[in-house]
Amino acid sequence: MSWLSRHASAIEACAASVTALVAVAALIGIKYQLEATDMSQRSQSARDAYRSHLALASAHPEFAMPTDACELSSGTKAGSYAAFVDHLLYSAEQMLAVEEGWKTTFADALEPHAAYMCSKTVPNWSTPEMVLFLAEFEGAYCAQSIACD
Repeated sequence: MSWLSRHASAIEACAASVTALVAVAALIGIKYQLEATDMSQRSQSARDAYRSHLALASAHPEFAMPTDACELSSGTKAGSYAAFVDHLLYSAEQMLAVEEGWKTTFADALEPHAAYMCSKTVPNWSTPEMVLFLAEFEGAYCAQSIACD
């Protein structure tokens, strides 16, 4: 009787164990790959949203740097202005969720809109990054700014 015949059961058990370990490693690798792909797509989407906002700001400088945010938010362009600020907030939400270091950029972009942002007409945001960001913005700018009625 050969050595292989005598140890066939043990060899089969080892082979089954190795196969199971390879399958588990493959599942872990797939999960890692899916998470990396998701993060890459979210990051690209955030950059696209910000790039889109920059184009919008270039096309509508009166919204990007308003002389009177309260007047814009209540005048004939109120809907367009609200959509502009919402788009800026959406860009912030996307970017803050995927990359660090953007708070100052978005706080600076929102500063000219402080009167509007400190009013009660601004929508609530539910993501943790935006709740924290808007709370910090409110603390820094709303005490010194007169909110729109």
